[in-house]
Amino acid sequence: MSGSREERDVIVVGAGPVGLTAALALSQEGLRVAVLEKLPEPSTEWRASTFHPPTLEIGLDLGVAGEMLRQGLIAPRYQIRDRRTGIVAEFDFSALSDETPYPFRLQLEQYKYVQILERRLRDLYPDCPVRYGQEVTAVSNRDGGAEVTVHDGSRWWAPWVVAADGARSVIRRELGISFEGLTYEHRYLVLSIDYPMDQLVPGICEVNYVADPDEHLLLLRIPDLWRVVLSVPPEIGSDEATSPAYVRKRLALLIGDGIDLPVRESTVYAVHQRVAGQFRDGRVLLVGDAAHINSPMGGMGLNSGIHDAYDLATHLTATVRGEEPESTVDDWAARRRQVATEEIYRLTHQTTTAMAESDENERLAFQRRMAGIAADRALAKEWMLEASMISNVRRHGLPERAAARTVLGRVGER
Repeated sequence: MSGSREERDVIVVGAGPVGLTAALALSQEGLRVAVLEKLPEPSTEWRASTFHPPTLEIGLDLGVAGEMLRQGLIAPRYQIRDRRTGIVAEFDFSALSDETPYPFRLQLEQYKYVQILERRLRDLYPDCPVRYGQEVTAVSNRDGGAEVTVHDGSRWWAPWVVAADGARSVIRRELGISFEGLTYEHRYLVLSIDYPMDQLVPGICEVNYVADPDEHLLLLRIPDLWRVVLSVPPEIGSDEATSPAYVRKRLALLIGDGIDLPVRESTVYAVHQRVAGQFRDGRVLLVGDAAHINSPMGGMGLNSGIHDAYDLATHLTATVRGEEPESTVDDWAARRRQVATEEIYRLTHQTTTAMAESDENERLAFQRRMAGIAADRALAKEWMLEASMISNVRRHGLPERAAARTVLGRVGER
């Protein structure tokens, strides 16, 4: 097997949400694509669950928005709260109905989005194989393209390789690309709770960011359950943080004593802000977590990765066909890295630090500022355009989507 190699127009490494978005967008344009994934089967990890309006517009172009809406939960409101005093500010995204046909956040588990993409690839593009159990161990630029080697010795070659193999990207490591940034002192404990949390915390909506100097947290409703994300101090080990006693103690600060909630899953993970030194090396291109990772506060990491893939697919298709020069890909790499460093990094870090602010004067100043923004219609809309990533994609030239062109008065494909 190692003596031969298979060839495609594009090889995508990684069958997560970003890799499959790239594969579907490229296949839709008629390119011959193959996807290599190291896991033996699709992941069912919960992970990210927020989809912003521009990402739903991309979903409409890819023919998956309708299914996303059917399986997801529409979250039209967004609250910033203080754990002790309650609501600080509330934003109603229906104010963006003249900006997008999707004036809300869609809550949909990442793995369900992957399933939707994979099903559409399988049904419409059977010549785009998604090969599981194919761990890529090496990559090299050669023969006017790039070659990847799989653990079993098999080789694949294409004019372009798209690395969507996650934060611990083998492709990035093999190419020696730096991944600079920071790791926060605190970690996050993610609890999946099968109980109507809105009955225990009156007045909350589907998305709630709760500021607290000792215990900032996120309360997020997803289709099947509620997710509670709590900060964990560095002195608490992962085993202790996920123990029933610790979980019960932390939840008691939110809902009071005497209630044992059904916790279906608990996970602790470190929080990083990192960006790859470059998004292109020869004929290899980095997208999603392989290129940048962010704090989950703001729900922008998954979305910006999908934007990477969609933007790339548009220009890579034109380059493969000879309709655009190869320098167009350099422009893509520079643009998406600028988005990662100047937009996503800045906004997610800003939200994370504001939620965890320990200085009382600074904390109260932030709350007054957010309350003032929410009370002013023009300022509130400007803030929601940023929070929904609409301003981001307009500033940085994400390819036009059908939904963005039409701006329907009602949700499309529903």
